[in-house]
Amino acid sequence: MSCNLLLADISDHDNRLEAVVAACHNAASGDVLIQPYHCDVTNKSQIEGAIAGADEIAMRSVSSTSSVASILVNCAGITRDATLANLSNEDWDSVLNVNLKGTFLMCQQFCKTERIDALLTPTGGTGGSIINIGSIISNYGNIGQVNYAASKGGVVGLTRALAKEMALFSRKSATAVDFVGGNDSVGGVKAIIPPSVRVNCIQPGFIATPMASKMPEKILTDMTRKVALRRLGQAEDVANLVLFLASSERSGYITGETFECSGMLRL
Repeated sequence: MSCNLLLADISDHDNRLEAVVAACHNAASGDVLIQPYHCDVTNKSQIEGAIAGADEIAMRSVSSTSSVASILVNCAGITRDATLANLSNEDWDSVLNVNLKGTFLMCQQFCKTERIDALLTPTGGTGGSIINIGSIISNYGNIGQVNYAASKGGVVGLTRALAKEMALFSRKSATAVDFVGGNDSVGGVKAIIPPSVRVNCIQPGFIATPMASKMPEKILTDMTRKVALRRLGQAEDVANLVLFLASSERSGYITGETFECSGMLRL
């Protein structure tokens, strides 16, 4: 088993990276190859280096069928909360730069022509999956978070537009739709599905993370009361949805979609 792990978060620290690496090893049923990177998602040169490193791991992996890393999860995010009258230009810019521009820069590097060609080649191309992490706040708003809501709303728009671009590349790479006989499909005919690059977005609600832990206890309690399932989400709740969207076998016909993972939170 191999794993190309690209951690792109400017707030990561060595101990957190070590904890993630250890968790991956503990969860793996076999050998797993992990290479963490510190990466400022607002720094284009660092992004280029990190994705190049992930591609190198993909080429070295004995179980990988792709010459480049095929899954990108954009989960770097920050908050700088303040009411509109008290929101500084710096706090607006920093949140938009990490949450939205960072997602754009990561997607841009991941979707470079030579990488897309490798993912979509008819002979051995595995396709790819981009999963952008948005926020339920962009749907419902929240007092003191106009910058955060705007940045995550932008992530949704970016996801939908990029999904259409990648679908166009995928269609162009498929020279023809071939069919072979089969007994497990409608009319005894089974389509050979060409590889594609899919782009989707997850909107978590209030998840028990270090970011949420900075909120006052009273606010967290009030938010929990507004969740139909009456609990904060766990990182695993979001991670399991990421795994679903990363798998072409389980979600190969899903692209350009936004999935709320909030326990039915209504602000």
